[in-house]
This record gives sequence, structure tokens and C-alpha cells, in this order.
Amino acid sequence: MYTLRVLTWSAIKMFVRNKQALFFTFFFPIFLMTVLGLINFDKQSKIDVGLVLTGPPTAGTAQFMAAVKNIPVFAVHEGIELTERQALTDDKRAVVFIIPATLIPGLPATPASSLAWQAGPGIITAVTNAGQPQQAGTAVNIMSGILDKTALQISQAGNLFSLKTEEVNSNHLKYIDFLLPGLIALSVMQMSVFSVAFLFTTYKEKGVLKRLIATPMQPSTFVLSNVITRLIVSLIQTALFIALGVLVFHAHVIGSYWLLFLIALFGSIMFLGLGFTISGLATTVESVPAIANLMVFPMLFLGGTFFPIDSFPVWLGHIAKYLPLTFFSDAMRQVMTKGASISAISNDLYWMAGWAIVMVVLANITFGFEEKRQ
Repeated sequence: MYTLRVLTWSAIKMFVRNKQALFFTFFFPIFLMTVLGLINFDKQSKIDVGLVLTGPPTAGTAQFMAAVKNIPVFAVHEGIELTERQALTDDKRAVVFIIPATLIPGLPATPASSLAWQAGPGIITAVTNAGQPQQAGTAVNIMSGILDKTALQISQAGNLFSLKTEEVNSNHLKYIDFLLPGLIALSVMQMSVFSVAFLFTTYKEKGVLKRLIATPMQPSTFVLSNVITRLIVSLIQTALFIALGVLVFHAHVIGSYWLLFLIALFGSIMFLGLGFTISGLATTVESVPAIANLMVFPMLFLGGTFFPIDSFPVWLGHIAKYLPLTFFSDAMRQVMTKGASISAISNDLYWMAGWAIVMVVLANITFGFEEKRQ
């Protein structure tokens, strides 16, 4: 136990002195979270709408135009038909509405003006952008609703229906709430895989591990001390990123902090096995990045870190949902954003344990204490 404690403390000091390891373990993930956190992905994008009047508007049409301009989701651009159609062609508009100047005779309507409007209703032409079908369709539907409401006002029809609204308290989750759990899982994976793979491949290539066999110290004790060091670092990573996310970006943490740390330990053990496997497969330090990136890089984008798996194509989603990082990210996200209990994330934990067993078995098969012979 004394030897393990001394070796662990030595491994921690070596890790802290490794500037490259510190950069990719702490500073790069923090920089990435800061950049993505400052980008306001939650801001509702407005629909660019062009309005074209065929001439000087009547009082009623002017009021109708003012109502359209006050729609919150519209970014209204007024102009002549030629310029607005060109803007539509240049993909700067989702839809252009060509509105007759005499669309509405006046508001409030008199019986005479109401009859005149019914006898010859104006026609609004909606020129839509085929490249923005969703935005254009939404704009057309909103415009249709305004026209229906205006028609009821002009015809002086009474309200047959009313809408009652109720407000429910909910956890208003932002993009940072989705990003933070995945980024923690990604950072733990990067640290566990690359720090172990580079370190032990270097030791093996230089014959350090081979010399350990000749000492009274058990080689397994040396390996265990480095494993404990990485587990401690994973907990520090998790605590640091949660603190930064909550204090700086006001992220939500609804669930148990202890459960988050347990998940971080599970994930670290899982990816430490992958790191030892890579160090066993690598013949030189130069070959570590190639092997590691081949295994890790697909999970960066398919592991549910930056994008929800539901947005993937069906065939790709079937692959992505079984990746180790996916279970890691999902477990963290369920606890942080939904307050899930350990039983609620049991499926993720079972899969993480299964992947950990696979990785450890592969590490035992591939990893050795002697350097590769050329």
C-alpha cells in the first residue's frame, strides 16, 4: 500500500508537469465550451419576409401592414417587387408577399365598405423560396391567420371561440445544458485515452517498463498508480466543468452530483481500457495518434456530444447509439438535465460496464511491458 501511495503521488506530479497533457485535459475543453457557450444557439431565428405594396395603401391596408410588421418572428423588409424578387433569388428572403394597395378599404369597417370588400377581395401573392420551405410555410400560415382574423373584423362577425392559456413551470434548458454533459464525457475520454496511450507507449519504446520487471516493485502496482491518477483527474475535470458551466453559463444541474461523479468514474475506467489497448497496439509513439484517432474521432461527432442522435439519419443513429461515448454522454445528460436516478440510467451504466469489460480484456491481450522489437 505504501508503494502504491508513493507511485500514485509521483504519477500525479508527472501528470501536472506535462504541459501538453494539461492543455488537452483542461484548457482546450474549457476553451471549446467557452466558444460554444458564447454562441447564442438558443436565440430564435427570425423569418426574412419581403413586403411589396402595389401602390399607396388605403387606411385599412396600412393598418394591416403595421400588424404584419409587429409579428415577432418576422424580419420584415419593404421594397419594390423587382428588388424583393431579386433578394428572394439571392436566398435573402424566405417569402415575398405582394399586397394590393386596396386590400382592405378601412378599419373599422362600415357596412358599405364591408360589402365592397366582400364583392371584390384583394389577392395577396406569396412568392416562396424553395430553398427555405419550412420558413416560407410558417410565414404563409401566419399570414393566412392574420387574413382570417381581419376578415372576421371587417365582416363584424362575433368571436365563436376563445383560447385559454395556462402556464406550467418547467426547466428551461438551453444549448449549454445539452453541450455540457457531452463535453465532460468527451474530455474524460480524451484524457483517459491519449494520456495513457502516449505515456505507456513511450515507456515501452524506451524500455522503462521492461526494467520495472527487474525491480522488487510489482509492475501491476505501477499500472494501478497511473490508473488511480487518471481517475482522480477525471473527477477534477467533471467538477471544474460543472462549476464553470453553472457559474459562467448558468447551466442547469438538476440531478445528484455524486451520481455524476460515479458516471465519470465509470466512463474513465471504460476509456482507460481503450488507452491501454492502443498502447499495446502501437509500435512507436508516432503511431499512437493514428490508432487513437481512428477509434476516437468518429465518437467526437457521433457520440451525442454536440448534436442529438435523433437528428442523425436512421441508419447512422443505429450505429451511434451503441458507441461507448454515447452511453457516457447520455447518462451524464439524463442526470444533469432531468434529475434521473441511478435506476433510470441503469441501461447506460450496464452498457458502460460491458464496454469497460471489453476494453480491459483487449488491454490484457494487447498490452505488454516490453518494447516492440523492430
